[in-house]
Amino acid sequence: MSQIILQGISLDEFKELLAETVESRFKVQEVHSKVQSNQNYLSRLEVAKLLKISLPTLNEWTKIGHLQSYRIGNRVLYKAEEVDKSLSKVMNLKHRRA
Repeated sequence: MSQIILQGISLDEFKELLAETVESRFKVQEVHSKVQSNQNYLSRLEVAKLLKISLPTLNEWTKIGHLQSYRIGNRVLYKAEEVDKSLSKVMNLKHRRA
């Protein structure tokens, strides 16, 4: 088993340096997880099932501009928040006239 000998640094300084390094890594991970949780993406299949439409219809709605898609690598994704906002309320004229 090999040994690592640290010269020129005290044990307290090493502990402090190690604690700072670990803390900075956790902060980076925490920020990354917050960004991911704020942006909930759905795949094409998930959006099609949610809206109860076919994949070609979803493609057409994306081309028309009803839905905004995002390409990440080879995948086409949709923001869940934007899919919910794209739905609009329709007034039923039959009940409105009565």
